[in-house]
Amino acid sequence: MAAEIEAARALTWQVAQAMDDGHNVEREAAMAKLFATEMAVRVTGDAMQIHGGNGYTTERSVERYWRDARLTTIFEGTSEIQRRTISDRMLGRTS
Repeated sequence: MAAEIEAARALTWQVAQAMDDGHNVEREAAMAKLFATEMAVRVTGDAMQIHGGNGYTTERSVERYWRDARLTTIFEGTSEIQRRTISDRMLGRTS
């Protein structure tokens, strides 16, 4: 889990640096969002499994983290939209 979190963080920082340098990062930003949000769902799902049945109760923070992570795959562009943005940019399509 820690390796996935660090990979998402590194990708995000790399995109932020490229953006600061004035590069067009639409494709890379979509990749970073897609990777980070999908990773967050996987990691929090694993954390819920570690907690067993208690992971699904509102008594544990992990349940809220999973709900928040799941929402990130929908908020500000679904994962499917991010995939479309990535493929469009790779194929040279702009819209």
